[in-house]
Amino acid sequence: MNDNYNFSVGCIVKKENQVLLVRHTYGGAKGKLLIPGGFCHENELPEDAAVREVFEETHITAEVKRMAGIRCDRKTWYILLEMNYIDGAPTSDMHENSEAFFCEISEALTRSDCTEMTKVALRKISEGSANYFYSDINYKKHKGDNYTLYI
Repeated sequence: MNDNYNFSVGCIVKKENQVLLVRHTYGGAKGKLLIPGGFCHENELPEDAAVREVFEETHITAEVKRMAGIRCDRKTWYILLEMNYIDGAPTSDMHENSEAFFCEISEALTRSDCTEMTKVALRKISEGSANYFYSDINYKKHKGDNYTLYI
């Protein structure tokens, strides 16, 4: 199955007041904690990619609850999906991540090893904002003018 490198998903899997995090093993986020996610396969819908990615990376079964946001640049999109935990114990895939676990959202927001993207997403879902077209100015400053994040 071919990946579509222009379209990807980020998965905010909630279990009560906790969120599923993984410790990334490569790229710019190497060694950092972030939400699971990845590229959509060719002809795969974002919600199907989210369910697949979460299971592949953590062995957790989850279902999509709602779209929580979208990050766009000039050529790609990244959809943030809030998901409900269904079943399973977090287990690292030992490939893309070296660790998988549930963490209290309040703790994740204070961790220095958690990516800024993950913190922005967690702050917005924690606040329960109904403003779906909020553009996060601080994230844009962090990533540069080529990115817009709507949450």
